[in-house]
Amino acid sequence: MKRLSAVFFITLFLFAGRASAQGPVLLIGLIPEQNIFHQVENNKLLAKYIKEKTGIKVQFTILSRYGDIVDRFASRHMDGAFFGAFTGYLASAKLGIKPFMRPLAGRKPLVSRSLIIIRKDSGIDNLRQLRGRKAVFVDKASMGFIYMLYKLHLRENGMGRFFKSYYFSGNHKFSIYDVVDGRAGVAVVKDRFLDKLQAMDPLVSGNIKIMSSSVELPDEILCLRSDIPPAIKAELKFALEEIGQYPSGRKALAALGYSGFTQAGPSDLAPVGKLLHEAGINIRTYKYSR
Repeated sequence: MKRLSAVFFITLFLFAGRASAQGPVLLIGLIPEQNIFHQVENNKLLAKYIKEKTGIKVQFTILSRYGDIVDRFASRHMDGAFFGAFTGYLASAKLGIKPFMRPLAGRKPLVSRSLIIIRKDSGIDNLRQLRGRKAVFVDKASMGFIYMLYKLHLRENGMGRFFKSYYFSGNHKFSIYDVVDGRAGVAVVKDRFLDKLQAMDPLVSGNIKIMSSSVELPDEILCLRSDIPPAIKAELKFALEEIGQYPSGRKALAALGYSGFTQAGPSDLAPVGKLLHEAGINIRTYKYSR
């Protein structure tokens, strides 16, 4: 049964965002971390569950690059987005949006580590030996790019002088296989994507060596505009917290690889701010576009 209160119905008429005859519509952005067609299909199940339980229609939109999710948040009138660690911190600083909910992995919020990876047979024993190699990153507006700057004690403009060249793949899987196939000498990717590929493909597990690992950082944080009406936030929060109690919710969780959702807050992004500070990066002036 849909949990729709009288206050909620009144809020629909006051909501400044999109609305339809069937209720409010929220436009939520997604960053292209993996196969975008799979992302769309998996999130359709989540949207279906939210609609069933709250009457709120969620439309997901995938941006072409990580940085686009920040640049286009306002221009495309998005109501929220599932951000990664860096983009979440960036959007919070530049747009004033607020962390709302985090997916769970088991009983704990979903986290990830940035891994610097090379081929096992590369002959590289330390990070300084990466000088003059070709590097691949998922995106400039990603924690992986920041982590490499941090580990090599470089400033933003130093990356091009340290490496022979570097480029952006737009996708963790692509970055991993570029190292496996020798197209790049080093990559920085999230541990959960590497773990998945290592379990599936002997070429990955047999050829990849991890050179360095970051601390655990928040991953997949759902952030919302600060002016979303409280009644709509309350309905959405209730639906996400109770998602595991319903068959359609469990189906959505299985597709996304989550075990549930928990409330998020500004403190969830504190580890990102600490790493950026240690890397000497000013988030308000950092040029995150490629």
